[in-house]
Amino acid sequence: MELEEFLDGLKKEDENKDISYPIKKLKIYEDYVMLYLEEEKIQLSVDSYFEHKIKDLKGLDEDLYKKLKDEEILFKAYRSALRKLAYKDHTVAQIKDHLKGKGLNRKQIDEMISKLISYGLLDDEKYCMSRISYLKDSKLSGKQIRYKLKKEGISEQLITKHLKVDQNEEYAKALQLAEKFERTIRNKSCSAKKKAILNKLVGLGYSYETASSAVQSTDMKDENELELLRKEFDKVLHKYERKYEGRDMDDRIIASLLQKGFSYSDIRTVMEEKHGKES
Repeated sequence: MELEEFLDGLKKEDENKDISYPIKKLKIYEDYVMLYLEEEKIQLSVDSYFEHKIKDLKGLDEDLYKKLKDEEILFKAYRSALRKLAYKDHTVAQIKDHLKGKGLNRKQIDEMISKLISYGLLDDEKYCMSRISYLKDSKLSGKQIRYKLKKEGISEQLITKHLKVDQNEEYAKALQLAEKFERTIRNKSCSAKKKAILNKLVGLGYSYETASSAVQSTDMKDENELELLRKEFDKVLHKYERKYEGRDMDDRIIASLLQKGFSYSDIRTVMEEKHGKES
């Protein structure tokens, strides 16, 4: 009789247990469970759902509620990382940065990163090799490729191991770019074009020697230099003749044309031609 009373007491105690968060409904999806409370919902992993025997509960007490909320943060962060990796490959550093905005502490982030690595979802060396192969097919210099990889979080050790810069390839890329730039630069002397292209190539990470060789190999010619200068002279003259006159106007025209890369002697030659026609 005493045993029956004891068991009955335990049953009543369990029935009277504090339920601060009644469960209104739950929905089971393929890889997660959504638990609906009165004023909020909690997303659970399937493992968490079975571990806590949620289907047998009418509600959550304060302790279980807090535990599930903490687990929800981890679960959502993990799913978010998986979605990011499903879209395209990322480095360990990139996923770490992503997880930092998900409410996790450093230990939790490190544990999640280790889990993703163990599953083969994160592999910096494989990423590095694939990225180098892709970037080499572009017109990027070796220096630019190295910069991009470091910015993406790849270690210097892995970059040095897998990035081999072929000087012949560097020259070929620089030459293609030089020819492309030459077609887009207008209204400048040949020397000014060469200088502008050289600066562009060096700015893109090509060595001065490689860039200079590429520029000298382009098919830029000085044959029409004076004719181009005459056209530019007329444009600059039209710009200044309404505001200035005499020596003041000539000085401004000379300064403007010098900035475009034309030589002083050629500018004086064309200027004398124009003044001769006027007189």
